[in-house]
Amino acid sequence: MSLTLLQLRHDAQSTLEILNRDISHDDPFSALFLEDRRHVSERFDVVIGVDLSSSRVKKKSEIHELDAGSSGEFVLSKIASILRQGLGNRTRAVPLLRRSSTARELSQAHPFTPSIIQIGFILDPTNAFLLVDRGPSVEEADKNPEFREFWGNDKTELRRFKDGRILESVVWDVKTVDEKAHIPILIAKHLLWHHFGIEEASVFTWQPSFDALIRLPKAINNVYSRLGSSVSKGFREVTSVFDSLLKQIKQLEDLPLSVATISPAHSALRHTSAFTPVAISGSASSALPPWARYTPAMDIIIEFEKSPRWPDDLSAILKMKLAFFEHIARSLMKAVDGLTARVVVDNPSPSASFQDRGRLEILTTEGWAFSASIWHQREATLLDRMVEGEPNRPFAPKPSPREKQAAMKAKETYTRQFIAAPSHHRAVSNLCYRYPGFSGTVRLVKRWLASHWLLDVHVSQEAVELICAKKFVGDGSGLSDDFDKPRNQVDVPVTKERGFAAVVHFLASWEWQGGLDVPLYGKTEIPTPQVSVGSPGAWAIRTSEDPSGKMWTSSGPDAVVARRITTFAQAAWNKLRGDPYGFKDVSVCFFSGEQY
Repeated sequence: MSLTLLQLRHDAQSTLEILNRDISHDDPFSALFLEDRRHVSERFDVVIGVDLSSSRVKKKSEIHELDAGSSGEFVLSKIASILRQGLGNRTRAVPLLRRSSTARELSQAHPFTPSIIQIGFILDPTNAFLLVDRGPSVEEADKNPEFREFWGNDKTELRRFKDGRILESVVWDVKTVDEKAHIPILIAKHLLWHHFGIEEASVFTWQPSFDALIRLPKAINNVYSRLGSSVSKGFREVTSVFDSLLKQIKQLEDLPLSVATISPAHSALRHTSAFTPVAISGSASSALPPWARYTPAMDIIIEFEKSPRWPDDLSAILKMKLAFFEHIARSLMKAVDGLTARVVVDNPSPSASFQDRGRLEILTTEGWAFSASIWHQREATLLDRMVEGEPNRPFAPKPSPREKQAAMKAKETYTRQFIAAPSHHRAVSNLCYRYPGFSGTVRLVKRWLASHWLLDVHVSQEAVELICAKKFVGDGSGLSDDFDKPRNQVDVPVTKERGFAAVVHFLASWEWQGGLDVPLYGKTEIPTPQVSVGSPGAWAIRTSEDPSGKMWTSSGPDAVVARRITTFAQAAWNKLRGDPYGFKDVSVCFFSGEQY
């Protein structure tokens, strides 16, 4: 099937997918007929530019060249054929992108063939980033020479697989997650060099410039290199450290109650922090620049087994939590050499002694920091009593208006910290494992907002994750599929570059006054939006567990900042779409502090 027909088939499948969506979440007419879907940054997962000025076809066929109409068209058709064969099921379509033909003299026999072309890849998320391309087995002697000739003898090797078969194979050597995302480009570069003599310097893409935006600065990388440490492990290392800490806490034998669960609730533990987390040990801290020595603490939530021994008074419960923290800190420091733990209380207020402000800060031997809090379900009931009163106990002391207001604030904080945050964390972690491009997309969008001094100050991390999730989950129907065999959604970004462009385009055109429905927990009915009174936040991002849409936007952005974000997004989108046949420095979308 020709590349044009493959592209047409993909677009038809995408159209059917949009038509089959739940109209309560998306308007299919607007998506199909009113949105411009021709921009390459949002249309293709990968776009590469190829300079053909030095290309030479190793195997020429005069008949095929005459069929193509000109030598230039023959080279283009040959490139398309080779890439389609080499990329195989890694891609759904690999169209060649060229400018439209311009007017030419009548004496010119053939249209002008450009020296630089673009090639767009629409990737298949299941196969796009596989490390090995498998060929024929050793028994298929007639096919082995053809496979080696196509890939090159220096690239192919015999490899034994777990099922016992010995196959001709091509292995793509990558060391980091960033490099793994470049495998389709590595394949294209190798094939263009092997078959057309096009050097690697003549093939360019903007993926490396996006990678640099979410990579730690060179000054920090150099410090860790001198110390013999590596920052390439990324999120795997912090996840491993969290698992070790979980086991260490659960193995403590002298606790009055056994630990039921320990839940993570931090962006670094769900692979969506803007930069890769790194440990800051004592030796690293002294070598790092002053601005890089801060160790951010990652939130975790400890839940003990249910027991009637808990007191039935808010103040007593909070004091009991502090006692637990002190006990855990002593036991952990005794059990783990080099670990430091201390109890901290954040700005205690004498007028609101029932507000939970205690934490246990843990600094591991390697230099990772965690901030633990304790979840006790009885707190919600006691807070509700203070807010709504106790009709069954008419002679019970009634809280003062100030205490009632403080209880409402404490209940809001309790719900966000102990109910919404773990649930959100699990849902976002699921998306990171289900969609290869989701984590990188969130990290780029956070990096973009942080470059404008908006992240955390005006826009919460969770709000950014919800907005990005909308571009991946659609109406939520794909989330109900079996995790091991998810539905192959054709209109979902597979790379962070395409995902970032899609989110920026959305923010540039989003009418945020109407809010946004995100089926984060699957295709479930989102209840009728609730009116939130007194919230300064202008955005409302609703889920099935947050009908008001204010859980993560109650503190911002306000209307002024929301309009400013729209302006920033429109400027960034104009830069991203720009000239579709020219590659740009994407860092211009990410302002530095020196520009203010």
